[in-house]
Amino acid sequence: MKTIFRFTTLTVLLAAIFAVGATAIFAQDVCSEGDAIAALDSKFRENYGKGIAERKIAVEAGKQYIEKYGSCATQKDFVDYLKSYLPGMEKKIKDDESKAKLQGLYTKFDASVGAKPPAYDETYGVGKEILAIVPDQLDVMIVLGSIGYDESFKKNLKYNADTLKYARQAITALEAGKTSKNFGIFGWAYNNKENALGWLNYTIGYIHQYGEKNKKEALPFLYKAAQYNSDTKGNPLVYESMASYYVDELNKQIQELQALVKAQSDTDTDDVKKEKVEVIKAKVALVNGTAERALEVYSRAYKLVTDPKSAAYKASLYKSLQDIYKIRFEKGDTLNAWIDSAVAKPLTNPTTPIAPVSDADPTAATTPAATFPATTAKPAVAPSVKPAAPAAKPPTVAKPAGSAVKKPVVTKKVTK
Repeated sequence: MKTIFRFTTLTVLLAAIFAVGATAIFAQDVCSEGDAIAALDSKFRENYGKGIAERKIAVEAGKQYIEKYGSCATQKDFVDYLKSYLPGMEKKIKDDESKAKLQGLYTKFDASVGAKPPAYDETYGVGKEILAIVPDQLDVMIVLGSIGYDESFKKNLKYNADTLKYARQAITALEAGKTSKNFGIFGWAYNNKENALGWLNYTIGYIHQYGEKNKKEALPFLYKAAQYNSDTKGNPLVYESMASYYVDELNKQIQELQALVKAQSDTDTDDVKKEKVEVIKAKVALVNGTAERALEVYSRAYKLVTDPKSAAYKASLYKSLQDIYKIRFEKGDTLNAWIDSAVAKPLTNPTTPIAPVSDADPTAATTPAATFPATTAKPAVAPSVKPAAPAAKPPTVAKPAGSAVKKPVVTKKVTK
């Protein structure tokens, strides 16, 4: 039994010795393959400095060279070079592939916007791919955050949700200091940070107000559009849009006030009469405050209309001012002075609560007899923010029916 075990062990040892010997012989044979070594060497050298496809061939040749001849003393220098060089070469290939892919996406993006008519479905699809690769590509964000504003005037609300999303992203990037050459491209090149922020905020406000019928949600964005040193600061439609919210609130409060007045009764006890009068006084004060907010923004809109071609629009704004002023003050002879005083003050932030305004000894007798008209006459010609911009009809107080005040047009391709 011991003899058998001894010979079995000897067999294993002999097998190991033969294996080592075979490896040494094999390695010696591989290292002497002069033609094969030269072929892989040439394959690498002929392809490494060329295009992506050729460089991939070079990388594969280099890896084969290391695998086959890495243990050959005569090839050590070249093997060491390949080991240090190939990782960087592979990274450069991946970077170049990404750039090539991105360039292709930019080309598709530009083509979709420039198509007749524009292919905005593709614009958004390709734009999202670009932003997945380059998350801070500001010009692409600005385009995607602007399309819905222009399309809404064609009654196409399809892009509103995406427009809101990317407009907010662009605003965040701008506020964080992100810049670009033209702050946008094609018809959405805003040329500077302030103008871009003004238009993006107005776009969000406009879509909330007229696309989603949510005037309250629109207010903070309309207010911001009026604060930046932007085209939108001088756009009367920004202020008229804010006024539309106040008009709705004013009408609602007047109806509530009229109901309170009607609820008074001669049969009420003195305490009940007194209590009802106090509630009416408080409601009158809130009506006054709301009327003054509406007057404030209407005054700015009115003062900003200077183009003689927009005389009808200016007249409609003045008529709205007269109607509200009479509700507030029961007279109209001091309206012009009130307008001048209002525009000389900083614009009130519409997101702040409306402060009630109590006159001396207000009574039920001062209750407005009727609500402010829900709509104003549609002007024949609306204001033009820039001399070169085409005239556009502004929205009425109750329902917008206008077209866009055009933004500055600079036809550029997306910055690569």
